[in-house]
Parts: sequence; C-alpha cells; structure tokens
Amino acid sequence: MKISESDYYRNEMDIPYDPGIGFQIGMNLNLIQHIPYQVRDKFVSLISIMGNRSSGAPRRSFPIDDLADRLDPSTEEKREFWDKDFGVLMTHDVDTRLGYNYGLAKFVEIEKQMNFVSTFNIVPKSYEYDVSKQLVKSLLDDGFDVGIHGLHHDGKFAYLTPSEQRERIKEAASIGRRLGVSVLGYRAPLLHRTKQMVRILTEEGFHWDSSFPDTDASTTGYASTGSRTIFPFYPLYFNGTEWQRSGMLEFPVSMPQDWTLLYYYRLSEQSMLKVWKKKLDYIKSRGGLAVFVIHPDQEDFGHPKHHKAYRELLSIIIEADAEILTSAELSKRWKAKFPSV
Repeated sequence: MKISESDYYRNEMDIPYDPGIGFQIGMNLNLIQHIPYQVRDKFVSLISIMGNRSSGAPRRSFPIDDLADRLDPSTEEKREFWDKDFGVLMTHDVDTRLGYNYGLAKFVEIEKQMNFVSTFNIVPKSYEYDVSKQLVKSLLDDGFDVGIHGLHHDGKFAYLTPSEQRERIKEAASIGRRLGVSVLGYRAPLLHRTKQMVRILTEEGFHWDSSFPDTDASTTGYASTGSRTIFPFYPLYFNGTEWQRSGMLEFPVSMPQDWTLLYYYRLSEQSMLKVWKKKLDYIKSRGGLAVFVIHPDQEDFGHPKHHKAYRELLSIIIEADAEILTSAELSKRWKAKFPSV
C-alpha cells in the first residue's frame, strides 16, 4: 500500500527506538522489583533527564504536536464523531502491588462518586500481585474496562527477540480471555513499543492498543517520539513484503502522564492541573481525543496525598463537557463509524 505523509508520522517511521544499554542493564538486574519506589523513580527520572538532554535536537514538540492531523484530509470528519465537542479516555496502568491492592479500589470509589468511567490496565503475570477474576468481573459489571499491560512489568520487552515478544503477547492475550476480557486491549509497559509489536497484537486478536504517545519528552530511549495525532487511528505493520493497515485501533496517549509531570518535570499538583487543563482545552478546540494515564500506584496519583488533586482533575474534565468513554466502548463505536480498509 502507498504510505501517506500523515501515516508516515503517525507510525513513527522516521524514528528508531533506542531504549539504551544502561536501561537494559538496570532492567536485567530487576531494579523495578527490588528498589523502593522512593529511590527508584527518582533514579529513573535522573537517567531520563540526563539521557534525553544529551540525545540531540528534539524530533517532536512537547506538549503539543499534531502534525499528522494537519496533514490528514480526514481530520475534519473525525472531529464530527463525538456526541460532544471531544472525547476523553481515562486509563490507569496498575504497575505495583499497592496499586492493585489499594489504589485501584480508591480510584473506583472516587470515580463512582463522580459518575466517571475508566480503563484499568492490569499486568496478567505481575511479579507483585495476582489478578483476581472476580475483580475483573466486578470492574466490567460496574461499567469500567480492563486492558492488558504487557505480560510482566519488568522493562525487558523492547530487548526481547521478535519471537520472545510474540510469546509474551500471546500468553497475555490468553490470560486476558480467561479473566473474562472479551474486548482485548493493550498498553506496553513503560510505553516501550517495538516495530513488530503492532503486527503481533493484530495477529493475536487485540481490538485496541494505547502504547503510542502523541508526543513524548521523557520516556527513556523514546524521548522526542510520538504519533503526532490526537485522534484514534489504525496503525500500520510490515508483513514481510508490504505495509498493511491493522484492524486494531490505536488510542494515542495524548495527555502528559502523572509520572512525567511528577518526576521528570517535578511539578507541584497545581502546576500539573494547569498543564492538563491547557492541553485538554487544546484537544477540545480541535475535537480530538484526550487519553490520560494516571497510575493508582503509591509513587504516583494513587498515593492518598494526591487523591484531592485527582478529584480536581476529574472535575476539570467534567466541566469541560467531555464525552467520557471506556476503551472498549470507543473501540466498538469508532470501528463502526470508521472501519479499517
């Protein structure tokens, strides 16, 4: 198939991913599992800042870069998809034991009180917690959504061979189905996507993915990357002879993560809320999709000291009169309106 200029940027064809040997050594030493988060996140933040500042000129602008949308003639039609001015997906990556045992339930409590719905991305073979089928059923019964957050959250995925990556994704999909997740969705741990990941996810039956940021200033090895779009899109993959468009939908992470603002930019809660509101207002003005990643883990917004600010964030979204959806719901509706061809 012929690659359009907008597809070229959306699929990051101009960018090689390079997580770096230093990060690989750290992951092979299992730093994520064995270092307390109070030390670990500050250390990872320092590595990110030092590495990204020495990586040369930025290839993406942060926090706004929607070049692919400006190059795409179908953007105006996509803006008309929403019942309101724009859409919001609130997603939570459940990385740790405390995030699973405490933060997840607290976020559910807060969101129920505020008539909000979200997507919880769980690690099916976590080294820190065991996923309960009853919990997944409870979330789905209450109108929330459940996605798959890799197989393990160990930071090793990007360094595996293609066959090892496939084995991980295949096993994660199998566990997800056994847990009762019928609309399979995925987010790569640490957003460490690879060039073959889309093909594997497509072939393993995933309905949606949300591993591409629109623009990323902080992820180690992926700084200055991004899909340059604030709309869902069908990503491309190479089948060995030609490019093909996936039937799986991509939801680009279009809002700065809580981790990024807390540890990379080291902002106060009120400054974080200002950044989120400014980007949210921009996405609303463009009729796009705001995809949040707010972690229920203790080191992030799952800590009780941040719960008030999380409520304030939800209030900002509600006051913006956004159409608030789960990933599964948006996947079904978008595919019905804009089928992959």
